[in-house]
Amino acid sequence: MSENPFEVLKEDMENEEVYLKVNAMHRVRVVATLLGSDKIKSQLIPYFETLLKKEDDEVLFALAEELGTIAQIIPNQSSCLLALLEQLAGFDETVVREQAVRSITIVCGFLGDNEIANTIVPMIIRLASNDTNFTCRVSAVSLMCPLYARAGNQKEKIRQKFTELCSEETPMVRRAVATKIGEIAQFMDKIHVIQDLIPVLKQLCQDEQDQVRLLCMESLMNIAKILNSGENKTNILPLIIQSAEDKSWRVRLALSKIFADLAEAVGKEIADSSLIQIFSNLLKDVECDVRVIAVKSLARFIKFVSPEKLNLIVPLLQLLAKDPFSQVKQNACEVIGQIASLLPKEYSQSKLQQYLIELMADDNQDVRRNAAKSAGQFAAAIGPEALNQFVPFLKKCMDDPKWRVRKETMQTIIQLALTVKNPDVFNKQLESVFVMFLKDRAAEVRSMGLSQLPALIATYKQEWAVGNFLSKCVETLSKDVGSLYRINALYAIQQISFAVDGPVAQDRLWPIVQKCLKDTVPNIRFVSIRVAKSLSKKIDNQQTLNQIKQAINELVEDPDRDVKFYAQEALQN
Repeated sequence: MSENPFEVLKEDMENEEVYLKVNAMHRVRVVATLLGSDKIKSQLIPYFETLLKKEDDEVLFALAEELGTIAQIIPNQSSCLLALLEQLAGFDETVVREQAVRSITIVCGFLGDNEIANTIVPMIIRLASNDTNFTCRVSAVSLMCPLYARAGNQKEKIRQKFTELCSEETPMVRRAVATKIGEIAQFMDKIHVIQDLIPVLKQLCQDEQDQVRLLCMESLMNIAKILNSGENKTNILPLIIQSAEDKSWRVRLALSKIFADLAEAVGKEIADSSLIQIFSNLLKDVECDVRVIAVKSLARFIKFVSPEKLNLIVPLLQLLAKDPFSQVKQNACEVIGQIASLLPKEYSQSKLQQYLIELMADDNQDVRRNAAKSAGQFAAAIGPEALNQFVPFLKKCMDDPKWRVRKETMQTIIQLALTVKNPDVFNKQLESVFVMFLKDRAAEVRSMGLSQLPALIATYKQEWAVGNFLSKCVETLSKDVGSLYRINALYAIQQISFAVDGPVAQDRLWPIVQKCLKDTVPNIRFVSIRVAKSLSKKIDNQQTLNQIKQAINELVEDPDRDVKFYAQEALQN
């Protein structure tokens, strides 16, 4: 094998396996570094020229990628790569073309503005004027956006060519223009956006291909961000209305997806006066996929609407809460929870509360789960008076056969408890639901309750922890229930021990754990050892500490090897 790196590369490229040639191509950066700039131009680039017509797309993609890397090795002479990249930018394979465009952009980063105007712009115009190969024109559109700002006195040529490509017969070129028109607008003066791009956008929004119209939606939003309220009302609003009534449901779906961003872009005045009505039609669309996305956008859209206009949305939410499609109801739950904090309390209670309660009993578990979550937001927005209505239904949700619903309900109860911070309200209404985690059959729900227990103890103090809650733990331990529930109760006692002082741990907690150390179930015994170890760190009384040590010492010879292991470990530490 030759020691010359260039010859080694050529030998590797003779392999019949494509993946080996791709690997060889990815080593080109090393070869280029060893060759130096002169040999890159005299040997490597001419060799790459020979590969263009005979190699597979995977190899050409790797080549296009590596040319961008070589540009970084020879930044001052990177323009020598442009002729090769221009050819790759016209290839049929999309990934090769797109990578070539990215590599050209890298090369342009090393060129001055004069070179951009005198070298790159003519290349873009050549690509855009290639009548035999539409892929060249697609690549030209992609290059116009990042390079327009540096085109100097050639900007007019690019604008002219860009608008010409809008009327292309080839749909793929029009799609490229529709995708990039919003991007190139960011680099243009507003006068050119209004005079040159808006007419192009209007034309594309009426294109016979629904894919072109669909791609215009993102650009519509980007251009709306550039214009002021009056200009948006004149130029953008008619296009929004037109798209909302488009015969293709895919276009309406694309509009629904960005509607909240559009509302933010055009401003509150237009959102209040015009967009609510347009959005209402999307929320009532005959196509369920459009409704699903529209309701999802509604959660953000309501933030850009004046509070006094939100009551126009409430009847729609009532309708959506009855939708036959579960995903629509699922997203509607989220909006009901959020909008409650923006509406007057009495209005929310009278218009939306009953619908949310009904959703909590829906046949679909995802709807019930989202409804449980929204119930927490709704009750927090209304205040403690709403808890009377929701707690019975939250308690029912804790008996749901689906653990995900129970987990979300437990999270809701915890969040409400941490928000209310009222011991009387918590003890009367929320505590009975919270303690249900002790005996939940799903580990996820039990873990959720345990993980949030320290926050609740910090909020409601040790009086609650060693009072009502501890009694529930003792009740769970004393009943002949599954060992998993009793283990959960022991871990809850361990959490209590972290928050109480030594005398409380000694007088209230140690007697309970001491009894559990003699349980007939091995798992209960070794968990009790761990809890006892935690208690010993809190207790100062030497007599009690000796009792703990003695109780653990008795388990060193336990017939269960796990119990024995934890007992020995506890005594060593």
